Amino acid sequence: MKFLFPSRACHRVLGALAVLAAIARLAVAAEDSCITCHEHQKQREAFLNSAHAQAGVTCRDCHGGDGKLKDETAHTAAGFQRPDNKKAIAAMCARCHSDVRRMNPYGLPTDQLDRYKTSKHGEQLFGKNDQKVAVCTDCHGVHDILKAKSPQSRVYPTNIPATCGRCHSDAKLMAEYKLPADVVAQYKTSYHAHMVFAKGDLSAPTCVTCHGNHGAVPPGAVQVGQVCGKCHVRQRELFEKSVHAELAKNDLFKECVSCHGNHAIQRATPALFATACSQCHRPGETKPFEVRDRVAGLLRQAGEACAAATERVRLATVLGLATDDEQLVLQQAGTQLKQLDVLQHSLSPETVAPVAKQAGELAAQTLASVAELERRERLKRLALAPVGLFLSGIALLCWLKRRQIEREEKQ
Repeated sequence: MKFLFPSRACHRVLGALAVLAAIARLAVAAEDSCITCHEHQKQREAFLNSAHAQAGVTCRDCHGGDGKLKDETAHTAAGFQRPDNKKAIAAMCARCHSDVRRMNPYGLPTDQLDRYKTSKHGEQLFGKNDQKVAVCTDCHGVHDILKAKSPQSRVYPTNIPATCGRCHSDAKLMAEYKLPADVVAQYKTSYHAHMVFAKGDLSAPTCVTCHGNHGAVPPGAVQVGQVCGKCHVRQRELFEKSVHAELAKNDLFKECVSCHGNHAIQRATPALFATACSQCHRPGETKPFEVRDRVAGLLRQAGEACAAATERVRLATVLGLATDDEQLVLQQAGTQLKQLDVLQHSLSPETVAPVAKQAGELAAQTLASVAELERRERLKRLALAPVGLFLSGIALLCWLKRRQIEREEKQ
């Protein structure tokens, strides 16, 4: 057992290692003595906690110069550079991040600069020398660059909307490019954002999931379905068989965006049918609305049945009834509901109906099972009633007998 629980000696060793690691990090920055002059505390601490410092990167690795010199001559040494424009920043970062030998130990790609040049940001910077567009340091930080897996990193999934929003929520800046400045605000109202921030699902889409990160480009209307289809594979397969697919091929329908929106993505629900279909179809078109009402009705009935069964099971559990079997059946019904979330993209009542029916049947089975549990519980209580009456009668007789004895003693 002593191997399972570290001894005090082990804790001392671990503590010593932590101290040595801190000293090593300080040594990285102190190696070329840049901090002799650059004493800005926050900047120094930011660098010491960065991914670069942890990897042994020094000030000189990025800026060059001669850190052994103790005055301004350190900056006049050969190779010193302080990037004064965004092209130079991209080139400086690429000196390492395009080097296969340097990046291979960390499993990092080396084509990010090439990808960046294909992005709208890169096209503006390298094609038009636009110094207002985002470059490496705008998204990753300067001296405080952290690993992407760090929750404090600017490119961690929960931080990406804020990082992109530094520019894309700036109304004055976006006006120069004739771009909306409310895309991040819209995203925060979306179901995707709900999954990221409320549910903590880091695999849910953020800006870079759809637009890309270094090769960021806005998908065109024709490509939207393909972009969404990277995650929603089955939904796209069903859509391609639907009545809207041909319209989308002729650019008369924008696939996912037409119903769900783009940044303010709304979840597929029966309620969405009411607003989405009316955006294109007019009241005189009876057939589309008949299909809508049938599909939405099937979804709503299945959802309401499962919700009623879930609440009934919850109440029965609170009352102390053993509902393990009923909860298993509810899980099966929930699986059918999840299938309906996908199948509704077929816009086919014939495809949706069998699964909706099965979900409803499972919900009904659960309700019947809970009703039987409640009936048995009532029978148990009725069976105990005579016993209760008998015991109450005995208690009454005992009480009367005691009163009689007490009166006799008083006499």
